[in-house]
Amino acid sequence: MCITLLNALAVLDHQDGHPPRPGYTRSRHHIGNVSPGDLWFPDLDGHPHTVTEIDHRNSRIVLIDQYGTAYRYLPGIVINTAVPDPRVRAGSPRPPRGRVA
Repeated sequence: MCITLLNALAVLDHQDGHPPRPGYTRSRHHIGNVSPGDLWFPDLDGHPHTVTEIDHRNSRIVLIDQYGTAYRYLPGIVINTAVPDPRVRAGSPRPPRGRVA
């Protein structure tokens, strides 16, 4: 499963990204909805991290981020997440200028 604004338990606020990164909307999701590639906040004051791997160990869910750091959580909890702003995509081409035939 993948996190979206539709399956969020709470949609909090929109944060503008820093160029060339797109913005995102802060949200809250059940940990069971998180998949590799999703964004979450392992700490409240930082920037979102990307989930690269999910493992189930000793009755815990372990999220591993892009730096290889493991974060352990209890199953069924709600975590702070970030859903990328669908209006802006990194690397998306600009529309053509001038007349359109």
